[in-house]
Order: sequence, then C-alpha cells, then structure tokens
Amino acid sequence: MRIHHALATAGLGAVLTLGVTTYPATAVQTDTAGTVGTASALGNKIAAQALGQYTSKNAEVKKRKYEGAANGVNAKNNCNFYTGFWTDPRNRRFDGTKAPRTGTNRATCGTSKGYMYVKGTKTWTSVKWKSRAWCSDFAKYTWYWGGAKVTGINASAASFRNYGRTNHTWHSRSDVAKKGGYVPKKGDVVSYDWNRDGVIDHVGVLTAYSTKYKAYFSVEGNSSEKLNYKNTKQSAVSPNVVGYTSPKSL
Repeated sequence: MRIHHALATAGLGAVLTLGVTTYPATAVQTDTAGTVGTASALGNKIAAQALGQYTSKNAEVKKRKYEGAANGVNAKNNCNFYTGFWTDPRNRRFDGTKAPRTGTNRATCGTSKGYMYVKGTKTWTSVKWKSRAWCSDFAKYTWYWGGAKVTGINASAASFRNYGRTNHTWHSRSDVAKKGGYVPKKGDVVSYDWNRDGVIDHVGVLTAYSTKYKAYFSVEGNSSEKLNYKNTKQSAVSPNVVGYTSPKSL
C-alpha cells in the first residue's frame, strides 16, 4: 500500500547502529545460518524472485521499479506492472478485477514486457500497466513465480493474513517474540499496520532473516511509491508488524 517510511536504504557494506551495538548491514544477510536449514526450497525461490525483480539488469524488468509511464521516472501515481499483470484477461491467472489505466495524476499508465502464461504457453509479451495500491500485487507475483499457492490472495494487503489463517501458516508478532516461538523465513510475507488500528496497511516479502538480531531484509512494492529493497535492519517484532504468512506449495 502507499506509505512513507523513515528507514534509510543503505548499501550492503554500510555500517548500521542498533542501540549501542554497531554491526555491518551484511550481518543480517550473513547470519542466516540459523534459518537457512529450515527455510523451504519454496521460500528460497520466492526470495530469489523478489530480489530478482529489484536487481535484474533486464531493461524491461528494470522499468518495474518505478510507478508511471515505464520510462524510469517515478511519477508516483500508482501505475505499475504488477497490477497490469494480474488484471490482464489473457493471463491464465487473471484475477477477475479491473484497475484504471490512468494514474492518480491523470497520466496514462505505461507498458512494458514480461512473462505470463497466455493460452497455456509462457509468453514474453507486452503488459499494460494499471493503477492501484500494489504491495499485495507484487508479493503475490513473487509467490506465483516462486511456485506457491496463491488462491485467496488479492489486491488487498489483508488477504495475506486471511490466506495464512485459512492455510494455517499465519504467525503473529507475539508468536515470533516469545521464547521458542516462530522464526520468520525467506519467502514469508510480513504484514504491517502503520496506524495500529487493526487494519493491514502494507505487505513485503522477506529475503533474509537474522536469528541473532531478530531482524529481516525485505523487498516491498508500493513502498515510498516504488519497488524498494529494505536492506537495513528491520525488527521482526516492531509494533508496526502484525505478523508473517508462510507460503503453501502448489
């Protein structure tokens, strides 16, 4: 969902300070030994999909990082590739909804290319971008191409918590905080409630987790009106975090 956050996105080699403890940002990536063994192959594939969307050198994929006309300029108007993917009637996983081709600034949304299954064939094709809050559309995309079940997930950020409850893969913040509780894993989707009013406002995809620091990295769509790699320490038990949904295999 559309948010503005205060986290600075630092380079992986930057030094971060947590209270009186200073450690390199790479620590969160490095200290995954405690969770890599338990992270499923599915979770690893999803995390790779999420990072790939952010780090890809493919000219068409790079366009997806910013909202707008697919020209590399961030128009901040909710126009995005991922909503266009799910609302394309040609897509075998068409979500059955419609979204405007005009952004919140009244500009026409862009067009770029991407893979989708059209008439049963994986096809590199033009996708017309659409405009709506798209954090859930992005997270669902990474799960879909990572090989997870996405039935029940829609454009609402709350749909990931609903999915978790239905499939018994929902883990609340308190489940993570307690001793011996749930350990978040790569590929999980984190749900946020910025106003702490019980409404899920935003979701992101975990790409790394540190058991030592109880912190994670994530890639999140519609974060500061763009695709954002949040590679600074993020507390897994922050008051803004509601919980985590793990994916189910197809």
